Amino acid sequence: MTPRLDRIGKFELMESLGEGGLGQVFLARDTIIGREVAVKIIRRASLAPPDPQGRFLREIQAASRLSHPNLATIHEFGEKGGSLFLVMDYVPGDDLATAVRSGAIPPKDLLELLAQVCDGLAYAHNRGMLHRNLKPSNIRIGRAAGRPAPKLLDFALTRIAADEPAAAAAHLASLAYAAPETFHGGKADGRADLFSVGVLLYEALTGANPFAGDGAAAIAQKVHHEEPPALDPARFPELSPALPDLLARALAKDPARRFPTAEAMAEALRAARNPGWTPDLDPPMAATPARPFIVPARAERSPGAGSRRFLPWLAALLTLLVLGAGTAAGLNLRARHRAAQPPPPPLTVPSPLQPPAVPEPAPPAPAQAPAAPALSQTPSAAVPAAAAPPAPPVPTAPKAFTSLDQAAAGLEHNPQAALDYLEQAVAADPANERAAALRIVALYRLARYGPCSKAIRDAREAGHPLWPMALRNPPLREMLEQDAKQPRLTRRKPTPPPDSEQTSQP
Repeated sequence: MTPRLDRIGKFELMESLGEGGLGQVFLARDTIIGREVAVKIIRRASLAPPDPQGRFLREIQAASRLSHPNLATIHEFGEKGGSLFLVMDYVPGDDLATAVRSGAIPPKDLLELLAQVCDGLAYAHNRGMLHRNLKPSNIRIGRAAGRPAPKLLDFALTRIAADEPAAAAAHLASLAYAAPETFHGGKADGRADLFSVGVLLYEALTGANPFAGDGAAAIAQKVHHEEPPALDPARFPELSPALPDLLARALAKDPARRFPTAEAMAEALRAARNPGWTPDLDPPMAATPARPFIVPARAERSPGAGSRRFLPWLAALLTLLVLGAGTAAGLNLRARHRAAQPPPPPLTVPSPLQPPAVPEPAPPAPAQAPAAPALSQTPSAAVPAAAAPPAPPVPTAPKAFTSLDQAAAGLEHNPQAALDYLEQAVAADPANERAAALRIVALYRLARYGPCSKAIRDAREAGHPLWPMALRNPPLREMLEQDAKQPRLTRRKPTPPPDSEQTSQP
């Protein structure tokens, strides 16, 4: 049991929020600025050797660079009075398991919550960070704009390296939520976290963990060799009948058969909220899972190492210069060759304002003279006719889209057809944030700035604040950045800069 404390540094510990394998979490108050935070005091004995304190601080330093609406931000970490501690966001509310047991989360909202969990994972995976300890107690359900919003906790207490032994991964992760490759020393990547999301989804929908067992051996046996009972889609008529296929893919034993990225799984979870969604969930997909990185240690630089580092760059620069000179010479020769050729004769087009000249009829041949045989019937002997203007192209009906992916891809070449689909998608499901964001972009692309401003207000009233929505939907963010340079939309106040990754840390 962690010794009782009343204060650590400038933080006043008010009450205990819980205790786990690594230490105890307290609700605390920053005595300088008065903010409530969560302080986690770490037991040194629970950290993995060698150099447990140094490894802890390196992992915390890496995780403190993460800033995302669905990740708990780390504000401070260090050592005080012989105790290691970290300070993070305090998220009032229940964890995922408690919220599901209370019945406060309908199945549709559950899919959106786990899609937001995938949003946070995608942000971290793209920066080389894995969680590897996803379980209900590490997902806190807060509120944002009056709607439930999850935050992932304990990113700092995960293994960053991808090639650690299975014992270290099992030490941090709860076995019933861990992917098969974490048990036997395989290299884990972001798809291991997505397996855990699949377990969370199955457990929340059915009320039972698919791999629960008596002891670690029984759990490992189920995770490696047993498939969970199939989900009955008839129990969830408000969701897509493809939900069992989505779960089967998330819980695949082979990582290659799972969703390749957290973005892809988030998209599928949101699409499954529509009972008419019947996608093709068969892998493979084109995207490549993000590779985690290892925080590099400081190394001594050998003499001459600095100069050797620039040799590849110098060689590449010389290659570019040679290629550029060759390209310029080729273009010069081509231009000179074109200049040496005579210009083509001008094309004479008869004016439509002048009537065409009618040739005079030839005098009749004498009756006694036989007609001369025709020597040539080639088209060159005929009188040239005026060139007819080309017929205009026959307009084709705009392509009808059937998914948000198609609509997003069609914003460039067919924004009207994309808008037609997005209008229907938003009307059918106002809570679909991505459909609302793409609808705004489609209206902007069509230069309908008044309806675009109204669509922004409609999205805000549906619980989608503009800039949080833009951070999760790159097309909308790019549109707002473009409009900030050349304003077209009406605003009641200046648009804030769309910089999600450099938010100020208190």
